[in-house]
Amino acid sequence: MITVAIDTETELIRPGCLAPKLVCLSWAFVSETTGSIVSGVAKDPEDIERTFGQWLNGAANYTNGVRIIGHNIAYDMAVLGSYNPAWLHLMFKAYERGNINDTKIRQQLIDIADGSFWKNKKRGGYSLKSLAEKHLKIEIDKGADTWRLRYGELLHVDLDDWPDEAKEYAIKDAEVTYEVFCSQGTVTNSKEQTANAWALHLMSCWGVTTDKPRVDKFTQEAIDSMAVLREKLSRTGLMRVDGTKNLKAIRERVAGLSKNPKLTNKGNIATDEAAIKATGDKDLLMLVDFSKAQKLDSVWSRYLIQGTDTNTPIQASFHCLVESGRTSCSKPNLQNPHRATGLRECFVPRKGYLFAACDYSTLELCTLAQVNSWLFKDCSMAQRLRDGADLHLHFASVLLGISYEEALELLKARDPKMKRTRQMAKVANFGYPGGMGAEAFRSYAKGYGLEISEREAKDLRDNWFTAWPEMEPYFNFVNSQIQGRGFNGEIRQFVTDRVRGDVSFTQACNSYFQGLAADGAKHALFQVSKRCYTDPDSVLYGSRPIMFIHDEIVMECPEDKAPEASDELARVMRDTMQLFTPDVPIKTDVALMDRWYKDAEETRSSSGKLQVWQPSPQ
Repeated sequence: MITVAIDTETELIRPGCLAPKLVCLSWAFVSETTGSIVSGVAKDPEDIERTFGQWLNGAANYTNGVRIIGHNIAYDMAVLGSYNPAWLHLMFKAYERGNINDTKIRQQLIDIADGSFWKNKKRGGYSLKSLAEKHLKIEIDKGADTWRLRYGELLHVDLDDWPDEAKEYAIKDAEVTYEVFCSQGTVTNSKEQTANAWALHLMSCWGVTTDKPRVDKFTQEAIDSMAVLREKLSRTGLMRVDGTKNLKAIRERVAGLSKNPKLTNKGNIATDEAAIKATGDKDLLMLVDFSKAQKLDSVWSRYLIQGTDTNTPIQASFHCLVESGRTSCSKPNLQNPHRATGLRECFVPRKGYLFAACDYSTLELCTLAQVNSWLFKDCSMAQRLRDGADLHLHFASVLLGISYEEALELLKARDPKMKRTRQMAKVANFGYPGGMGAEAFRSYAKGYGLEISEREAKDLRDNWFTAWPEMEPYFNFVNSQIQGRGFNGEIRQFVTDRVRGDVSFTQACNSYFQGLAADGAKHALFQVSKRCYTDPDSVLYGSRPIMFIHDEIVMECPEDKAPEASDELARVMRDTMQLFTPDVPIKTDVALMDRWYKDAEETRSSSGKLQVWQPSPQ
C-alpha cells in the first residue's frame, strides 16, 4: 500500500461557501526506490487532476491501493470535492474502505486511550504544530511569513513564479503530516472516526439559515428580559445599578443558604449556576435567568442574525470526538440550544426546502440493553424492547405493583399519579445506568422537576434493580474491567474496540452504552450523507444534513420529495443502528417541519403520507 500525505492551500475562508477556493495541493510520500520522502506541490489544474485523481482512485477502488492521510483532512477533502464535485463519490468510497486517515483524529483517539484528552486539548489543542512538537520534537515556524493567510494572492500566479518560501511552506505541512502519521503507530477505530468527521464537516459546510422576523422578535425579547431582571436584581442588592453583579452580596447569600458551600480554587464561595441552583433561592435564581438572557443577546443573536442572509448560513463547528465518543459542537452549540421559547423556531430551511428531523427512540437504553445482551444470556430490558414495551412505563408498573396493561390504561386516562410515577421511572432509567447513588440521583432528578426524598430515592433504586436484574451483574462487569488499575482504569468499547483510559467507575458504566450509541449514530450520519451527495438513485439525493444532535439528524429536503426523503432518512438511520444493536429493535421518530420545532411530532395523512407538522393552537 502506498501512503500519501496531502495538504491544501486555499483562499481565506468565507462564510457561506462550501469550501474556499483551492490554490495548490502539496503532497509527500516515501519513495520505494530510495526510502526517503518525496514531496511536491501542484497548482495547474491538469497536475492536480492527474496526481490527486490517481491517488483517490486507488484509495476508493482498491483495499490495498493508496492510503491518503492528512491533518484535519475533512477540510482538505471538502476543498478538493468543491474543486471537482465528480470526486465526491470516490471520496465516500475511499472513506468506507478505510483508506483515508487523519492525524488529528488519530491523536485524539491516542489521548482518549491514555486519559490525556482534555489536558492536551486545553494545553495546545490538536494543531499540526502541537503534534509536530510532540512526536517529532520540531517546531513549525508559522510566523516567518504568514503564507497561510496569503495564498489567495498567488491564485493567478504561475507556480514557477512563486516565491520559494511559499512553495516550501506548502510542502512542509505535507511532509510533517507524513512523519507524524508514522510516529503515531497503529490506532484502533481511526478510520471509522475519520469517516464520521468527514460527514460532520460536510454538514458544517452546508450550514443552516434563519428567519429574520423571528430573529428580530427573539432578540428583542432577550433584551426586554434582561431589562426586567436587571431592575428586579438591583432591588435585591445582588446587582448594582450599572448592571454588574454584586459578587460580595451573592457570596454572602449563597453562604447563608448552604450547609457546606462549595469553594473555588481561590477559596471563595462558588457562585456558579450549580451552586446557585442548589440554594433554591428565588432571588439568586434570577441571576441564572439573567445570565441566560445575556448569553442569548450577546452570543446567539449574533449567529442568528448572520443566518438571515442565505449567502452566509450559520456554519457551526462539529467536533467528531470527546472522551465518551460523542460529538460536540461550537460557534454556536447547535447540539444544546438554549431552551428559551422561540430560539429553535428561528431556524428555517432555505426556500424550496423543508426540515426533516429524525431521532432514535430511547437510543441509549437500547444500546444498554444490547451491551447486556452480549454480556449475559438473559436481558429483561432487551426482552421488553422486543415486546414493544415502553421501558419507562414498564418500570412505573413495577413501582405501582400493577400490570403493564393497567399502567398503560392509567397513562391514557392521564392519571396524575401515573404521570408522576412514569416521570420518576424515566429519570431512574436515564440516571441509574451511570452507577450514581441515591443522593446523587436526588440532585439529578431536580433537573427534571422532581423533588425526591432520600428514602424515596433509595427505594426507587432498589426497585430499579428488581425491574432490571441484569444491571447488578453489569456493574460487577464494569468494576472487574477497571479493577487493579488504580482508581481509574481502562475500557474497550464494544463493536469499534475504541479504548478509553483513566476512566472512573461511573464513566465506565456510561461509556459502554453511550459510546455504542454515539458510534452507531455517527455511522448513520455518514450513510445518510453518502446518499445525499453521491447516489442519484436515492430519494435522499439532493437533500442535506444540517444538524446532528447526538441521537437526532436534521435534514434539509427539497419540498417536492420531502415526505419520501423523510421516511428514507428514518429507514437508513434504523438499518444502520441495527448493525450496532443486532439483538435489540431500533425505533425512530420523524417529523417534517417548516422550522425547527422543539416538540415536533410525526403527522401523517390518512394515506400514510408524512405531512408538515404544525403546533396545536394554544
